[in-house]
This record gives sequence, C-alpha cells and structure tokens, in this order.
Amino acid sequence: MRLIPIALIAFLLAGCATTGTPVETRYKTITVTKRGPCPDRATYERLKASRPNPLRNQARPSSGAERVARTSAQLGMYEGEGRWADQVSAALDRCQVAEEETDTAEGVADSP
Repeated sequence: MRLIPIALIAFLLAGCATTGTPVETRYKTITVTKRGPCPDRATYERLKASRPNPLRNQARPSSGAERVARTSAQLGMYEGEGRWADQVSAALDRCQVAEEETDTAEGVADSP
C-alpha cells in the first residue's frame, strides 16, 4: 500500500528532472524614432494669439457678397504664403522625426 504513493511521487518528480526541449533565444533589431524638439511655450503662445478669428465667431454677414468677401479674406489669413497655416506647419515640423536610431535588443525566448 505504501509503495503506490511513493512510486507515484517518484514518477512525478522524475518528470521535473528531465530536460525538455531546448529554448531558442532570438535577437531582433528594432528601429527607434526620436522626436525632435517641439515648439517652446513662447512659440505656442505666439501662434495661438496670431490665429485669425474664425468666421463662426464673427458677426453674420448682411449679404452674400459680404460673406464671399469675408470668406476670401479669412482664407488669405489662414493659407496665404507665410501666413498662419505656414507658421504652424513650420513649428510642427520641428516635432517630427529628427533622426533614426537602430538598437539591438535581446528578444523574448520562444519555445517550440
């Protein structure tokens, strides 16, 4: 009677003693993108203050011709060469990728 539990325990422990299949470690090269410096607080405040007043915040035009004139003028303030949209675009371009750095890191072990 005592032999059965002892044999069962020995059998279970024998399973722990065997070495299973080997584990393979793989290495993977990862490219990390570093961001450039974003606009400082002063540039942000300057751009925010220089933003043209949106049409929705202005008084309603009294005629269709006045509406077309206001819309054309507003479009010029936003999208004219060197105007607000170009200034914002230039400020945001500084936040984009400055350089790429390649790093090799140890990967997670894969078991078959």
